[in-house]
Amino acid sequence: MKILFLDCFSGISGDMAVGALVDLGVKPSALEWELSKLALGDFHMHFEKESRKSISGVKFGIHEGATHVEEGGEGGEHGHEHGHEHTHDGDCCGHTHEGAPADEHAHSHEHSHEHSHEHSHEHEHSHEHEHEHSHEHEHEHEHEHEHGHEDKHTHTHTHSHSHSHEGGDCSGHEHEHEHGEHEHEHEHEHGRSHGEIRELIEASELSPYVKKHALSIFQRIAVAEGKIHGMPAESVAFHEVGALDSIADIVCVCVGLEVLGVEAVYVSSLHEGQGTIECAHGTYPLPAPATLEILAGIPLGQIEEGHELITPTGAAIVAEFGVRFGVMPRMKTERIGYGVGSRDLESRPNVLRAVLGELVED
Repeated sequence: MKILFLDCFSGISGDMAVGALVDLGVKPSALEWELSKLALGDFHMHFEKESRKSISGVKFGIHEGATHVEEGGEGGEHGHEHGHEHTHDGDCCGHTHEGAPADEHAHSHEHSHEHSHEHSHEHEHSHEHEHEHSHEHEHEHEHEHEHGHEDKHTHTHTHSHSHSHEGGDCSGHEHEHEHGEHEHEHEHEHGRSHGEIRELIEASELSPYVKKHALSIFQRIAVAEGKIHGMPAESVAFHEVGALDSIADIVCVCVGLEVLGVEAVYVSSLHEGQGTIECAHGTYPLPAPATLEILAGIPLGQIEEGHELITPTGAAIVAEFGVRFGVMPRMKTERIGYGVGSRDLESRPNVLRAVLGELVED
């Protein structure tokens, strides 16, 4: 039986899980294609090869819009560069992600970017003509940028456009992002409720497997949040860009497991950090309320690390797929992947290790 062992020695989040699956061999283009089946509007995915304490893996991220610019080194500006900074401000049940630490400049990054765009626009001209546009095009670009500080960037961009134009809504769960030099064509006034996200997934052409598990993971999060906030699960809101994060993380994990043919997921013992997190409503203890609620019934301990290690999305993923929690089962290892987190931890590399292989029956 093909199994996946998730070694959460440094915690787990949704983006770390996606990164680990890509490092195992899931193609970013496959994830982009599946995610484009949802009416999410414009989004930009990136997969960067990064390291934490000398362990290399894949860092996954997703952003609204198509334009992605960063400042170049001595060579000036490049149209598809990456100098963005992420700040996630969690709700009382959520989590806070600090920006990725600045690594030394004597290393290399490999970036793979996927863009998907869906527009619906109406154009009005002064001479009172109205035009409806429907066009599709795909382009792939590969760029290499040499910078004075010796960073090397390899970019792959895939664009898929379908226009019929009125603007989409990309929203999210308990995160707010600051995306460097991103330009956004659309304004988003509201997030998505759990009920709206459920309808979005149900109406899509995702596979039955992905739909089933994605819906179940969102249900786990919404039930936990609703219980804490004293509201029905259907009314729990995933605000602004964070909903895009949550949808991407959850759907891409489900797609990745299906692509790899995983029949069962085994999970290591779970350990959360100690201390507190600053949220919109004040200072809250670790584990975060939603994380603790989602992991009810699953063994959970704490280690001497003063940061949040397990996010609500990460908790919901292991609660959904984990068939056993504890030591690594006897298995024949085929591949090993690492998903990179955003923190520079004191005691350990902030990575999630995923081991793919065959279960060895005793």
